[in-house]
Amino acid sequence: MTIPLRRPAAASRAALAIAAIAGWVGVAAVLVPGCASLREHTYPPDFNYIPKERLQSTMWQLADRMGELDRRMRATDAASRPSQEEVVGMLEDMERISRALGPGGWPSNHPRVSQNVEAFRSDLAAARREAARHPPNYFLAGRLSGACLRCHEGGP
Repeated sequence: MTIPLRRPAAASRAALAIAAIAGWVGVAAVLVPGCASLREHTYPPDFNYIPKERLQSTMWQLADRMGELDRRMRATDAASRPSQEEVVGMLEDMERISRALGPGGWPSNHPRVSQNVEAFRSDLAAARREAARHPPNYFLAGRLSGACLRCHEGGP
């Protein structure tokens, strides 16, 4: 013999729906904050995870400084050209910004970056050293925008 099932009353259905939603909200509240720490358990310790936002922000900052340095060094009037201290300062700023990309040579979720960042930093350091000499040598600083082509072949 089968017992007929009765539909719950409207108030009971609403209570069940609210309880189900509350349960999902509770589960989400527990799991979402854990997602960030989940990354430390899913990648090896020597893996350099670079969030997309940080990569884009860092690249935009480097492009901005690179463009400013390039424009100012190409200026035809002496008043617009940067002083030696300004050139060295811009190069130091780019070195500092590039540190946000993490260590080079380590595996990362952006292989082109991890494969080329140390060479880029080496180019920056060499350009800074030459620009700091007396008299300054700006040849390497003038060639830095070409260093971007290691990753950005044919444009951004």
